[in-house]
Amino acid sequence: MANRRTLLAVAVIVAAVIIVGLWLWRANAPLPEPKSVTVPDAIPVEKVELASPDLEVLLVGMRGTVNPDYTDWACLLECREREGCRADIQLTVEYQSGGVPQQFMIGGRLDGDPGEIMRVGRVQRPPVEVDSIDRVSMTVLEVHRTNAPRPTEIE
Repeated sequence: MANRRTLLAVAVIVAAVIIVGLWLWRANAPLPEPKSVTVPDAIPVEKVELASPDLEVLLVGMRGTVNPDYTDWACLLECREREGCRADIQLTVEYQSGGVPQQFMIGGRLDGDPGEIMRVGRVQRPPVEVDSIDRVSMTVLEVHRTNAPRPTEIE
């Protein structure tokens, strides 16, 4: 009987060491390299500063498609968080239109694993031509846990 208890205790300790080791290995595993994404008709963002103190993301691409009645904005972000990016966010975009500084906000929900590309967007009325984007700031409004139930969104 004592032999079984000893074997059981050793098995539990070995299992615990393996689980902790796997958890530490996953936590220290390198993130995938940032993806190279081509966005048709994109506004150049290579030199755009993205201020995001609460969530590690990369600004991959941005597009402002001008239509007769509106400008359709799309912002592509790559998740660089080890646990993934699951949050309600608000982006403040500072840009130039006809040489005049402008600003607008895009709100949305990010839900991506490390290395995934996520999109947020909105329509801006009246339509504006975009010369360049100066700066993008991101504010995290609410963080969602991976295992938390998702609220039902009302449309």
